[in-house]
Amino acid sequence: MIKKLACNYTILRFLPYTEPGEFVNLGVALACPDLHWFGYRLETRRLDRITDFFPELKQNKAAFVEGRKLFKDELDRVAKMMNDGKKNTKLRFKEDAKLFNQVFLNLVRPREEIFCFSPPRTCLTEDPAAEMDRLFDFYVERGFAQRQEYQESLMTKRLRKVFSTEKLLPQLVEYTFSNDFCQAHFPFVRRVGDRYVRAIHPIDLDKTETPKIVEHADSWRNRLQRLKAGPVHPEQVLLVVRRPGAGKQLDVCQQMCTELEQAGAYLLPQEDQTGIVKFAQTA
Repeated sequence: MIKKLACNYTILRFLPYTEPGEFVNLGVALACPDLHWFGYRLETRRLDRITDFFPELKQNKAAFVEGRKLFKDELDRVAKMMNDGKKNTKLRFKEDAKLFNQVFLNLVRPREEIFCFSPPRTCLTEDPAAEMDRLFDFYVERGFAQRQEYQESLMTKRLRKVFSTEKLLPQLVEYTFSNDFCQAHFPFVRRVGDRYVRAIHPIDLDKTETPKIVEHADSWRNRLQRLKAGPVHPEQVLLVVRRPGAGKQLDVCQQMCTELEQAGAYLLPQEDQTGIVKFAQTA
């Protein structure tokens, strides 16, 4: 069994105004004292991350770019000193590890600067470099927000709020349809006697990669077709769609929506609250 190593990490931040405390995550730095390993990842490509959050800085991008370069130079200097130019794969003596960790803690100490660090945090990992990449994906690229499960969970919460306002929740319950060929869980199902007359589910088709749009839509098309083969299935299904904004992604999304409609589903954009409520109200 591979031993997990204790690592300390910090979030690299851009905090131009200390009074309100608003900041943008720019990167991650991670140190593994037991291996004398230090690494960092800093976002250096997308200026829109900064100007979208602080639009007043659009007129002074050069100052931000220069400040970020100086910040990176400092991280490079520390990395060279901590890694000592060696590939660190062997465990070090505990006293060496303590000194190494102290250098890291000194780097991330609280400071009143616009490029700064979060309080240090601890994690356990078998691979410090891979863990650094995972943390960067989470804190900077917000990879979790792209997952369909996350977006569809948010859409479900918004629908539940709408249905609660319209006093429809007592009539709409969660239900999982299942047969020998498939299983499909719906957060909102309207039942009348032994009939399941309405079923509503959000579907996130707002993907940057068009094959992912097709893959997710196809999974629902197959599910709907196989549900009909079972003895218990919803009479009418509404898929509430989150669509891409424009471009080829929207074109592909529209084609897949047409194919879902051909499979027997009703589709409405998530913005059509009136249409969604009307569907849910109909017995």
